[in-house]
Amino acid sequence: MAAGAFQIFFVGVTPSITSQAFLQVDATHWVFEVSKAVAQDYRQLVEVALVLMQPTDPAAALGLYISVGGAEWQYRGYVSNTHPSEVMPLQWPSTSEVVVSSAPVQIGISLEAHDELIQKEGSKLAGRQEFAKRVALDLYRFMESFNVGQAGNQLILPTDVLDKWFIKFDSKFRRDPDFLMHVGEKS
Repeated sequence: MAAGAFQIFFVGVTPSITSQAFLQVDATHWVFEVSKAVAQDYRQLVEVALVLMQPTDPAAALGLYISVGGAEWQYRGYVSNTHPSEVMPLQWPSTSEVVVSSAPVQIGISLEAHDELIQKEGSKLAGRQEFAKRVALDLYRFMESFNVGQAGNQLILPTDVLDKWFIKFDSKFRRDPDFLMHVGEKS
């Protein structure tokens, strides 16, 4: 790909960062050191936009990945000729998953087969479904704890139970966005 073929920006934080700011590792991979280029704490960067500035081979697309502390690259989304821009949630790994806190925080761009990225996108959607199931289960368990009586197989709840649940959920989510995914722990 030619220089200037793509750009990113951290939504609400940075202006456009062109592909020239990335280190080109090989013909199909680029790396951007977030920890060196963005002055603020990387955990405050919530979303990144990837914009394809020049068309690619129709069978190819650009995938965006993140890596924190030298950990394995994690897929976040893609752009292609038919879908040239996308805003993607960064969803940084929790600090317990980071191997070395002083190691680099990176954004990786990879030129890949469009079909392979569509498969990764399907896996990402399955993860969102699992997350939705866990949110629903968390809500159900919370509502069970307020059950003031039972009529058959129906729960009888205070009218403000959803408000109370959302306040509690929001508080836990702000402390740890991945709290629902912790296996074996009560939320």
